[in-house]
Amino acid sequence: MAKADMLSRLINTLTKAEKRYFRLYTALQQGNKDYVNLFNMMERMSFRSTAELKQAFQQQYAGCSYEVCSKYLYKVLLDCLLHLRLQRHPTAALTAGILKCDILFERSLHEDALKQLHKAQTTASVNEKQLLHLWAQQQEMQLLQQMNFPGITEEDLLQKQSGIQQTMQTMQQIRQQTSLYETLRHHLLYRGSARTVRQQETVDALNAGMPPPVAHSATSLKVQLLFEAHYHLVTSDYPAALQVFHKLHHLLETHPVLFEDTPADHLLVIEGILDSLRAGKHYEELFSFIDKVKRLNGDSVYFDIMQQRLLFIYEAGAYIDSGNFPLALTLLQQYMPGIKKNILLMDISKQAEIYLHMTLIYLGNEDINNAHNSLEQVLQSNLYSTLPIYRTCRLVHLLIQFELGNYEYIRYETRAFRRHLQPDAKRSYLLERTVIKFLGNGEIPHVTAYRTALWKKLNASFEKIKADKYERQQLKLFDFSAWIEAKLKRKTLSAVLQEKTRL
Repeated sequence: MAKADMLSRLINTLTKAEKRYFRLYTALQQGNKDYVNLFNMMERMSFRSTAELKQAFQQQYAGCSYEVCSKYLYKVLLDCLLHLRLQRHPTAALTAGILKCDILFERSLHEDALKQLHKAQTTASVNEKQLLHLWAQQQEMQLLQQMNFPGITEEDLLQKQSGIQQTMQTMQQIRQQTSLYETLRHHLLYRGSARTVRQQETVDALNAGMPPPVAHSATSLKVQLLFEAHYHLVTSDYPAALQVFHKLHHLLETHPVLFEDTPADHLLVIEGILDSLRAGKHYEELFSFIDKVKRLNGDSVYFDIMQQRLLFIYEAGAYIDSGNFPLALTLLQQYMPGIKKNILLMDISKQAEIYLHMTLIYLGNEDINNAHNSLEQVLQSNLYSTLPIYRTCRLVHLLIQFELGNYEYIRYETRAFRRHLQPDAKRSYLLERTVIKFLGNGEIPHVTAYRTALWKKLNASFEKIKADKYERQQLKLFDFSAWIEAKLKRKTLSAVLQEKTRL
């Protein structure tokens, strides 16, 4: 990302409190403040490009260097955010406290330095900040060594060394757990849920290698539960995943300090519960939990946009599942302005998910042009092609082409699609093969008997898909069988989905 884009991103993601602090901070500074003029311009006006911004700035403030001002503004903004972080963030304050000990020692204030280090160790230990605990312990040993161990017996020394070894051992055990969790999460993000026996065996091997949690460590328990929850997601055991995510949510409520450094984990737990509820079709409980999500208060633009994303995906998703597309469209119109403004703060997987849900809402409302345009945001970029959701996007794209009557294009695309399906067994990717086989036949004859016979045959395939634990999870985002049934029975997609919901 270019420096100018980074500056723009930084300014656009500032909260009101952060902007207020920046203005107070700069008001106390002496000398030239052209960088403040640049900040005001970027905050109040929008520019299509860096070149346009640079030209406008130099026209209004002749003689000022845009490059110098932008670089200095970026530095000052980071300094302000760091100062705020030190005031409000317990981990940052603890880090600063350990750094202060060096300053105290350099000025021969040894007693106070040791006192501060002991305090830091206690705080780090209670809050399970193992890395900071180890740092404070090592700083203490270095201090004592330079002071020639005043009043320290050999037994005291061995006890302190043993404490360091114990901290390192705990860190190593948690690191081992975390490595396995990271591997499993990477698998879920870039390979998706297990679709074959071989993929199942891969995640089973990870599960077998997961050590038990460290005794009396809430951090270790948190990693253990995150791993268990993701294992159940990969294996499509949503009831079990829901139980584990509820345990994580309870841990979040009883040990909030565990999540203060990782707000993404907080959101991950919330999403895990919502995702499991939607997969299990527990919509009443889903909406109840959505109400709780709406009451959450974040302290950053990142948290706010991720909260909006969760509300849109799962509230609209429940309406998509039940065929209530008009209400889903209302939600889209409500959330999209805020989401689109900061969509680049999301990772590419979440961006693709947003565009896919927009597409499904437009498709259900029979707004084919907007459905096509929304999905093109994903299909016209190479960024998304490695994601599991990309295959679903391609399938939905073929549905849209069918709606538009582009049957020759579909035949070409289905041949290309088949080449990308490399199954480990004959039954792999049955959903994709069933859908593209239907689409490849082209326009549906008007003869009712033919349509009825074809649906009976296809429905038998979909029943097999729903009974197969490796295949049925592909229907979680969108019920392709409902769309095909609507086409063959000459009903709206909304009507078919509503009928299924009542069953």
